[in-house]
Amino acid sequence: MTNVFYTYVWGGNENRGGPVIFTSKANRTMAIRGSQEGDLVFAVVSRNPTNPNVEIPEKLKGRVFGAWQISHMTADTAEFGIEAQHSWDRMKDGSYRWPFAIQPIRAWKFKEPPEFKELSGYGPNIHTQRAISTLQELHDELAESLEDLIASNGVELEVMTPRFKALESRVKQLQQKHPYAGREYSVQPDISATNSIYIATLGKGGRVIKIGHAQNAVERVDSFNKYRMSIEKQWILHTNQPIGTVLEAIAIERKLGEIYSGHRTEPNNNEIYVGLDPIIVSSKLMQM
Repeated sequence: MTNVFYTYVWGGNENRGGPVIFTSKANRTMAIRGSQEGDLVFAVVSRNPTNPNVEIPEKLKGRVFGAWQISHMTADTAEFGIEAQHSWDRMKDGSYRWPFAIQPIRAWKFKEPPEFKELSGYGPNIHTQRAISTLQELHDELAESLEDLIASNGVELEVMTPRFKALESRVKQLQQKHPYAGREYSVQPDISATNSIYIATLGKGGRVIKIGHAQNAVERVDSFNKYRMSIEKQWILHTNQPIGTVLEAIAIERKLGEIYSGHRTEPNNNEIYVGLDPIIVSSKLMQM
């Protein structure tokens, strides 16, 4: 099983698949101990860097910039030929801020980097301080949304390796050992597959609803009940409206979230809404 993580970054190289970098060996060790070779790590561009001098383009802030499939091979960042490009890349003593690296097996950039907080499954508890310094694991719907991005929006990059051939050969071996063909697919996923917007109610005729997107809405809603006791209200699929590509579905889901923002359980929760008639939402969806 592939585990999914995210970490905050200040930017990245759009043309080369650079390593996952850390400010300390302890943070890198924490990342290795909490993950497995072949796991996925997604880079989310920070909105509010800890260093006030950092200049990040507004169009990138808060967006999912890229992803790595990681190994557990380590090296110094300098061995990749990576040097400071900006003043904020250096510490007060002049040393590079991120001297410790993990070698990726594969790397991707996204043609149209989406807003992290607008992905299906994002909620108010997703942001953590841990993701600033190391890797933070994700689960369930948000993890699935991120993996869907690789299939629908990802462009695989050439992976950088340190300046010695031994690791380059080892990376090729790991690419064979850890093939990646998308989330739980035995063959390359069909990136043109139709995605639907679903509306699910908590209990029959309930006014607590979920709005999301999926290629298979029935399976997605069934998964919400996996850990619910039989005596608890179950999520019931109310509407399953085919839309188009995953990006088109995300855009529709975002618009619905804006329309019904007053019913959100939390300001940034685009998933669960309270006191909302699913018939009204379904009618609005049919008009979009």
